[in-house]
Amino acid sequence: MSNHRFPVRPAGLLWSLVFSAATFAQSYPTQPIRLVVPFPPGGGGDIIARQISQGVANTLGQVIVDNKAGANTIVGAEFVARSAPDGHTLILATVSTFGVNPATYKSLPYDAITDFAHIAKILSSYHLLIARQGFAPNTVPELIALAKSKPGALTYGSTGIASSGHFAGLLFESKVGVKLLHVPYKGASQVVADLLSGQVDLYPVGPLPVAGLLKAGKLKALAANSERRFPSLPDVPTMTELGYLEFTTGVWYVVSARAGTPLAIVNRLNREVHAVFQEPKAKAALEANAFTVEPPSSPASAAKFVSDEIQKWKRVVKETNFQLQ
Repeated sequence: MSNHRFPVRPAGLLWSLVFSAATFAQSYPTQPIRLVVPFPPGGGGDIIARQISQGVANTLGQVIVDNKAGANTIVGAEFVARSAPDGHTLILATVSTFGVNPATYKSLPYDAITDFAHIAKILSSYHLLIARQGFAPNTVPELIALAKSKPGALTYGSTGIASSGHFAGLLFESKVGVKLLHVPYKGASQVVADLLSGQVDLYPVGPLPVAGLLKAGKLKALAANSERRFPSLPDVPTMTELGYLEFTTGVWYVVSARAGTPLAIVNRLNREVHAVFQEPKAKAALEANAFTVEPPSSPASAAKFVSDEIQKWKRVVKETNFQLQ
């Protein structure tokens, strides 16, 4: 019997790998899908994640929402970056995770570009400048006048240092020439609770965590950090209308997996996730709360969006001379 071993031809090896990946994708998922939310329960991200969980479960089986808050979404992002690249661990990331953090932290335990397979950008919205109901100013000019008379006395909350809300506050200070006191929290629900109790004056935030409270008259919106008014809030002026150009800040949500996840699985998840928000009732409810539901687009488009956002926030860091302490 000969011991001669015939070499595996590269083409045969390639087809073997392609066949294995295709077979794996066809059997996907083989276990419950974990959707990591890098925020505490109760915020806008948590609400959106549960919509994804319920919608995707109809076709792919159980989807578990796993809140892994901490370090301005870094804890959750690192967890997913170190997970198996098999499509069973996903993250619902936002502007902090894949925009602000890469632009501000000199060292991160993940790379927003190379460590993730970006699946889909699903939602976007602008910030509202929210005030507590007992706060004296009812307009931005009144707010600016009060802030100038009491430098550093008025407070605004955010979901953490270097969060999108923090940067919205920094931009406001820079554009209008005032000094506010930033109060970082661990989650949106905590900011809202202190806003309602009068412990903090202002909160730049996307509409979802505060929509019900605005309708109930328990909070008030002074302005929208956008170029156009929200259809659901037609009486709230924009910062652009008030003369502050290039003042647009907001939130967006991207679903991503670990880099190396088979493309067939990434494409399947892209279709499933977009389908959740194209459902008429879900889409109407989100748009009523001033969200833009993104039209279905490719994973490549999501990856380009993340790359562009990092560059945008790097420019903001430079313009505001922001440095982490």
